[in-house]
Amino acid sequence: MPQESVYTSWDLRTMTSEPSTALKIYILFLFVVWIVTSVKLIRIWRMAAPFRAQRQRENPVYESLLQSTASSLKRWIRVTGFGWGIFASMSVYDFCDRLLDQKTVGSLVVVFFVRDLSPTLTMALLVALFALLVQWHIGRRIENLAKS
Repeated sequence: MPQESVYTSWDLRTMTSEPSTALKIYILFLFVVWIVTSVKLIRIWRMAAPFRAQRQRENPVYESLLQSTASSLKRWIRVTGFGWGIFASMSVYDFCDRLLDQKTVGSLVVVFFVRDLSPTLTMALLVALFALLVQWHIGRRIENLAKS
């Protein structure tokens, strides 16, 4: 009785790799930005709950807090973008360094590189979007206080 030939196949998408130290530090940085933004939002909401900002219309401390929080969030958004840029630059350098060591470039290597870089961009954009939305919310509160 002839034996059937057994083929073993595996999917490259299921391969996982250990995150680099730089990636771990960058994820920690994004977590810190998320926490800082959340704390700023909670501090604003403690003084005037959402949809009840009109109570603080005559309070100069509240308006000052809104102004300083909005400008602080602008800086955090910029730092998040620059942080991702630095991380991406370091990743590209490491990637090119590995390609030079191999002395051959396969399309599979490029695919892995793009796949590894993509989640960090997504995380950075999500955190920056969250900070931007909070800043927008605070800006709207400032505008509503000025109208009243």
